[in-house]
Amino acid sequence: GDGMLRNKWILLFLFLLSAVGGYFLFFRTSVNSWKIVNHPPLAAGPVAAFGDSLTAGYGSGGAGKDYPSVLSTLIGREVINLGVNGDTVTKAFSRIGELEALSPSMVILFLGGNDFLRRANLDESFAALREMVKRIQSGGALVFLVGIEGLPLLAPVGKRYFEAAKTTGAVLVPDILKDILGNGSLMSDGIHPNGEGYRIMAGRIAKTMRPYLR
Repeated sequence: GDGMLRNKWILLFLFLLSAVGGYFLFFRTSVNSWKIVNHPPLAAGPVAAFGDSLTAGYGSGGAGKDYPSVLSTLIGREVINLGVNGDTVTKAFSRIGELEALSPSMVILFLGGNDFLRRANLDESFAALREMVKRIQSGGALVFLVGIEGLPLLAPVGKRYFEAAKTTGAVLVPDILKDILGNGSLMSDGIHPNGEGYRIMAGRIAKTMRPYLR
C-alpha cells in the first residue's frame, strides 16, 4: 500500500542523494581537476626530468633506455635528464640551480623513493617537495609531479603526492610503478625497473603530458 510506495520514494531519494554526493566528492578531488599553475608554461626552455636513480635510469640496461630518453621519443621533444642516483628530496633541492639554469618550460619531478627507503621524516620530505614545486613554478615551468603508491613494507604514500600536487597546482602522474614494482620481468633489482619497466613508466608520463603539450 501507501507505506511501500513511500519507502520506495525514500530509497530512491537516498540513492540519488548518494549518487550526487559521490559525484561531487569524486570530481572535487579527481586527479588534476584542480587549477594547474603555468599552463601553458611561461618559460621557454626545454623539458627537464629532475629526480633520483629512477630518473637517471639505474638498472635500465644501457644508454637510451632510461625513462627520459624513451619519453623524448614519445612526445617528440628533447627531455634533459637531471637524475642523480641516491638523491633524497633535500639533496635534489640543493642542486636545483642546474635545473633553473635551463629555464625549463616543463619539469618532471620524481623524488621521494630514497626518503622512504631511509625512513626519513615524510612530513619534512613532502614539505620540502612542495617547496621545490613552488620554486620551480616561480621560474615559469609547468610541473609534472610523479607519485609512487608505496614501496614494499612501507605505508601507502600516494595520498601525500596527491595532496602535494593539489596544493601546489602541479600535474600529478599517480602511482608510476603500478604493476611494475614486484614484477620480476619488469625489474632489474628490488627497487629499480629494467629497460622494459622504464619504457612503461615513460608511456604513463607521456600520456599525462599530452594534453599539456599543445
